Amino acid sequence: MRTINNATWNKGLIVSVMLAVAMPAIPVSSADAAELTQMGGFGGKKKRGKMGKRKMMGGQSGGEVTNPMHPGAPRDLQERTGLIKTGLRPKYPDNAACLEVKSLFGDQSRYDGSFRPAFANHGYHGGFDISADTGTPLVALADGEVVHKFVGERLVGNQIFLRHTPEETGLSVYIYSKYKHFDELPDLEIGDKVKMGQFLGPSGKTGTTGGHYGQAGYPHLHLSIYTSSSPDYRSIERSVLPEDVRQLDPVAIYLPHAPANVSSHAARDLPDAEKDVSIPYKTTDGHVEPEGTKLIWPFLCEAK
Repeated sequence: MRTINNATWNKGLIVSVMLAVAMPAIPVSSADAAELTQMGGFGGKKKRGKMGKRKMMGGQSGGEVTNPMHPGAPRDLQERTGLIKTGLRPKYPDNAACLEVKSLFGDQSRYDGSFRPAFANHGYHGGFDISADTGTPLVALADGEVVHKFVGERLVGNQIFLRHTPEETGLSVYIYSKYKHFDELPDLEIGDKVKMGQFLGPSGKTGTTGGHYGQAGYPHLHLSIYTSSSPDYRSIERSVLPEDVRQLDPVAIYLPHAPANVSSHAARDLPDAEKDVSIPYKTTDGHVEPEGTKLIWPFLCEAK
């Protein structure tokens, strides 16, 4: 895997420091620096199909990060590919108790109101966070396939990626769901198929101890959603890189009439009256609401 040389890293660090002037930021530890470097590497194996000679958005070109999933990617690239505030609001059911989002996609603050560090996505949240006691079961939000698993350190912890086809979700694009901070890495293998509502593993706080949260850490699920119009993706050590990847507000997958081109930009442009999104869910006793849904909340809900 190719890594960023010292000159490029120093240049990137200077930019990050400049961006951090307007907001508090936690120090960049050597572990964080190493993680940001490795996440931007380009390499690994391409899966399912050929990309020909087209340039894949992954790694660096002339020192510039071109993978929008990389936490050090240029802000304008992240904005173009979907890391923006959409204004979507999850609406929770009256007849079931579901764990709620505490920090939304694109938020610049954590669940406790503190600012996010500028060195990661320029301080913008690349997913949503749901607080959950360690050991709370996490479930597959749709039918899909395990395409990646990884044990990381700070900001990552125990992590898996699932890939969901348009046939499996009813959406027009391929969806990649990234679950982070499992207490234990799920007992699943690359290529395993999962069903909607299937137990994946126990939620936890791996990757959150130290820094802002101290040794206590923060037990929660961080869920990120990425989209692609193609089934092709590249696998590297710490992640998958879908072809022509876009970032999507996770709440957008639950829109009742998802736009033909599902994107954060399309979600942002919806009238405000359409931004309260009722979440589909499965209860601990196996009931799915609404009937026939292909997508559910990543935690089971308790029927009232």
